[in-house]
Amino acid sequence: MNGYPMTEYMSVKETAVAWGISERRVHKLCEDGKIAGIARLGRAWGIPAQTPKPPDGRRCRVGLSDTNNTEISIFDNFRVPDATLLFRKESCLVYRLENAADTGIVTIYDVFPGVVLCYNDLHLRKINGRDNPNAPLGADMLVVNHCREGRLEVEFRGGERGYLGAGDWVVSNMPAPLKSLSFPLSHYHGISIQIDISQAAKTIEDVCKALRISQIDLRQIKANLPGKHPYFLTGGTSAVARIFAEFYNAPPESKENHIRLKLVELLLFLSAAEPEPPSEQRYFRKIYVEAVKALRDYITENSDSQFTLPELSKRFDIPLTAMKSCFKAIFGMPICKYLREYRLHAAAAMLRETDEPIAEIAARVGYDSHTKFTAAFRAYFHATPLEFRKTAVRLE
Repeated sequence: MNGYPMTEYMSVKETAVAWGISERRVHKLCEDGKIAGIARLGRAWGIPAQTPKPPDGRRCRVGLSDTNNTEISIFDNFRVPDATLLFRKESCLVYRLENAADTGIVTIYDVFPGVVLCYNDLHLRKINGRDNPNAPLGADMLVVNHCREGRLEVEFRGGERGYLGAGDWVVSNMPAPLKSLSFPLSHYHGISIQIDISQAAKTIEDVCKALRISQIDLRQIKANLPGKHPYFLTGGTSAVARIFAEFYNAPPESKENHIRLKLVELLLFLSAAEPEPPSEQRYFRKIYVEAVKALRDYITENSDSQFTLPELSKRFDIPLTAMKSCFKAIFGMPICKYLREYRLHAAAAMLRETDEPIAEIAARVGYDSHTKFTAAFRAYFHATPLEFRKTAVRLE
């Protein structure tokens, strides 16, 4: 071991975690002599502790062409929870993400050279970006995201945050670097499409010729993206809603071919569309976001109390208008509706799990009147509290 104590070395696995790459990639760097001072520790490599990651030299790639390497571009810019490869075939990978109680499934299709489509079914709270704020943005990229269900919070390096809710879609002219992705409702279901323009342009051109349709200029789509933010966010339209619905409902027996056709249709739509400028209300300062999240914690922890919006605005030192718009952007509904639904769900849990009198449960979730509680509960759950409790007992 060349006189070096064991404690000065990291294993390949430890190095892979520290550098945020696959173990296979670390082995390759060792074999190619790209890491200084390595040693053979038996049959394994030893990498000197604190060794910086060497320059990779590989261009940002989109695709699954390296069938033995599970380090794929979708994970390159984020420190995802532990990712386990569940399934692989020529043009499809399925990963399970796990981190404590958080889980998720990401299904990745190699649509065309340079084009990857991911189905994201996530029950996560947060995914952090890489530590390097000067990380390269990658190649000439277009990224499209569509939210089917749940909510996505994107934190930019400058501290601003943007939000994607059910039915929203977003076109980006860059994949990274972002500081983090968060999921305020702890779940998110949607589609992400990454297009490396330099790789995909020729294939898309050939497809358009074969189909005898208008040419699709990927660089022109990118050049047309408006707004000062790297992400252009738009609400759902009927045409886009139909296109994305067909992505989700693609028949299993011909899914890959169906995805390819829908991708071409989406690109044709983007080529012809003249979207409205992005709404500035979709982006919020970090200080407002943190205040609103603290506000949410406060009202749910004190759900038996009554609040007014001006009181909350003053308590958390945030302008009333900003408080209301920011809360709705993060959690998908106004403060009063969020608190009402939280109280009713808390009451439903107590009805299922305890024998407390209904009047006491009503008081515990902030209702000073049994009658008002019963009316609100019935309007939401389509059953009175007593009917709900009886049904819950029968289901146990």
